[in-house]
Amino acid sequence: MLSNWERAIYMLVGLIIGVIVHEYMHGYVAYRMGDTTAKRAGRLTLDPLAHIDPFGTVILPGILLLMSIMGYGTFIIGYAKPVPINPFLFRKPRGIIWVSLAGPLSNLALGVIFIGIIRILILFDGGTTLNRIIYTCLFISYINILLFVFNLIPIPPLDGSRIVGYFLRGEAKRMYASIEPFGFFVVLVLVMFFGFLLSNAVGGLANAILRIFGLNPVF
Repeated sequence: MLSNWERAIYMLVGLIIGVIVHEYMHGYVAYRMGDTTAKRAGRLTLDPLAHIDPFGTVILPGILLLMSIMGYGTFIIGYAKPVPINPFLFRKPRGIIWVSLAGPLSNLALGVIFIGIIRILILFDGGTTLNRIIYTCLFISYINILLFVFNLIPIPPLDGSRIVGYFLRGEAKRMYASIEPFGFFVVLVLVMFFGFLLSNAVGGLANAILRIFGLNPVF
């Protein structure tokens, strides 16, 4: 049985991997769409130092890490510095949809990949070390599935809002965008009071993927 400390550390590792790949994929897809802003800003890289946000990558996960260790939290969430993009440089107007989806989908892909790694690892006989590697992969997968679901919440500035915003026009679009300065705090409040819904959605999706790979659900 994992301790709260071990579970929290594994999730923190998954979070760091997830947010870096997430932002890189935003920049990469934007680049493929014709926008070189991220590349010129030095953000088209997997170097963690290029993406660290003092609050989102250090302070917020650190607080949630301590809460999880003390048994007051079930997951750790955070974010990296948003990759700068310029939608006016996209070759196609709908480019914003693909750029917005690139981050969450990269997290879903990581979740699937690490569950696939677990499927391979359980074929081998191993002791404590192998079990710890399996647990690490499991929680890296879980956190990345969490990032996938979380970022699709349609509240600015999360990625889901960029997709919804594309389809809005006029005053509705302006009012929707005006939420952005306060959006993350709105999301945090919702997570505090309705986090169980997020946990159920993430756990359900993670268990479904585990079943696809012929593994027992654990969330």
